[in-house]
Amino acid sequence: MNAICFSKTIGIIGGAGPMASSCLYRKILDICQREYGSNDYNEFPQIILISYPFIRGNPEKIQEDLALCLAKLKDAGAFVVCVASHSFHGYLPDIAGVTFVHIVNESVSEAAATNISRALVLSAQTTRDLKLYEQKGLLCVYPNKAEQKEVSRIIREVAGGVVSAGQADSLNKMIIRAGPVDGVVLACTELPVVHEAFPLSEDLPIIDATEVLARRLIELAR
Repeated sequence: MNAICFSKTIGIIGGAGPMASSCLYRKILDICQREYGSNDYNEFPQIILISYPFIRGNPEKIQEDLALCLAKLKDAGAFVVCVASHSFHGYLPDIAGVTFVHIVNESVSEAAATNISRALVLSAQTTRDLKLYEQKGLLCVYPNKAEQKEVSRIIREVAGGVVSAGQADSLNKMIIRAGPVDGVVLACTELPVVHEAFPLSEDLPIIDATEVLARRLIELAR
């Protein structure tokens, strides 16, 4: 297998949270190794990762900080840029001047390509409240109130560095109780960290949004 050549620099706005953005970074490297035969140093893309200490709860400040990170990445020479957070896509600044990869739109497109039309969406409360995944062609099913609290707890644990089989078990039970769905979207960048360590349901297709994002970044950086 001949390794591919990368001519474009990838820029990642991370930090929301740090574990999630590090998972994205690792996935990019893993895909390059596994599927494209990357081995030597020069066979991987140039990646600039900003792990920024965002503060929750203030949409205007989040948008301002995203704009700051975007400017830093542009100044550093990033060509293709992403934000390693779903909910922050509700507060995007002006993204003109860069090739921006939108994790939500890419995941919805992947669901359509996988013939998923009615999906259980596992996400942070903010992503759910902003209805980011409620797009044409995808009917979203959400956990009930108690389950959503459990999802939020798992997200906080992963952000704190805790990943366990118990978290995967809880998520699998939600998938079983979801009713008639034909797929699952892991719509929070912490949840693929659990899925990577303890793979979730084998009965339904799982859209790992972080992996979808990683593949698109690789494609555009070639």
